[in-house]
Amino acid sequence: MRCPFNAHQPLSEEGAQAWDVLLKCAGQLRLGGMGGVAGLDLGAAFTMASALGYDRKAMALLLPAAERGLVAALNAKRTEQD
Repeated sequence: MRCPFNAHQPLSEEGAQAWDVLLKCAGQLRLGGMGGVAGLDLGAAFTMASALGYDRKAMALLLPAAERGLVAALNAKRTEQD
């Protein structure tokens, strides 16, 4: 089985920066009903990205896409465990 990180690793500096922001904001999740994950607090994520000096336009494009992947993966994992 192929390592998920290697299969989905960032391919650009901006992608690596978006990944860094996601890791740093791991506790900034918005929870939905029944304990599911609704999303990432993008305000907090953009604040973190700005504080780190990351390109705002790149983060505006990448973080929402990363949020979708994160939410899908976490909710799929939750469904597997139920």
